[in-house]
Amino acid sequence: MTQAQDEARRHHEERMKELSIIADSKLRDQLASQLLMDKMLAPIEHAQHQIQDAAKHAQWMAEAISYYYHDHGLTEEQGLEISQQFRLLAVELVEANSLASLKVVYNAITLFLNQIGCFKHPDRNYSISREVRHGILDRLNSCIGNYENFRHRATLLANFNLPSPQLSHSPTHVLSPELDF
Repeated sequence: MTQAQDEARRHHEERMKELSIIADSKLRDQLASQLLMDKMLAPIEHAQHQIQDAAKHAQWMAEAISYYYHDHGLTEEQGLEISQQFRLLAVELVEANSLASLKVVYNAITLFLNQIGCFKHPDRNYSISREVRHGILDRLNSCIGNYENFRHRATLLANFNLPSPQLSHSPTHVLSPELDF
């Protein structure tokens, strides 16, 4: 027990020394700016990962359809065509670099899914529609929703006229509707 308390006290003293060094220098402002940028960019980085995962899922779907087309009531030609469309979809997802382009891709996927919805696997768990919804559309929807929430929070903060640190990038670039992913 005493050893744990001593360890906690040493850790606390080390942390206090670090904080005093930061508080007594210009490092504090730089650290605060960096933490703020990290917090602002975290949703964007998360969205990039989600988009990449959706593209990987589209590639996986292309491969699965090319092998199991008959299980979904497709001819071999139809299976190859749908596989090709999934590969093109993966490319479009990777190239989506703004919220507007992501919304266009989301709409295109929804329309594509509507067209191929007539091809059904006997087991719902292997349905093309279900896989696209869970593996692609849900991820993209989260990216779009998170960006919209982030934008609303940023607008509210801007309306409160909170002081902003001097950042190397213009904050309006981060908050623009054409946000780069």
